Amino acid sequence: MEQIRGLYHLVVTVTCLVCLGFNVSLCSGSDSDPFIKAYVSSSLPSHDGLVHSLSASEWDSLVIQSKVPVIVVFIAKDCAECGILMPELEFLDSEYEYMLKFYTLDTDKEWELANDYRIEYHPITIVFKGGEEKERVLGYYPHMLGQLANKYL
Repeated sequence: MEQIRGLYHLVVTVTCLVCLGFNVSLCSGSDSDPFIKAYVSSSLPSHDGLVHSLSASEWDSLVIQSKVPVIVVFIAKDCAECGILMPELEFLDSEYEYMLKFYTLDTDKEWELANDYRIEYHPITIVFKGGEEKERVLGYYPHMLGQLANKYL
């Protein structure tokens, strides 16, 4: 019985490590070992402070009134693609620091704003220039954010 339990913990650990770059919902089930859940949550990259997550109160001043083009990625916590695109988004945010602004908007928290822009799927990327929506892309494709950034410079 101990061998089966040890094998179970090994399988769960490997599964969680595979989940790290994608979606940890598989690893956060009620059957998971508390040690594994603690390890996985502490090992996930923190996006706090890297790409600013907008609130509805900031929307007008940071997006609509921006002097530079703005790319907003509408995300949700249960969206696997949203986590996959974050490294590219963070890189571009630092690369185009003064030429473009990159933000995320959590539709779970800011659902009214998401409704205003008819966000029904995740991720959705919207480019704003001069306060107006210029382009909308549904889903995520490698290098898509970089192509949008270059297009609206």
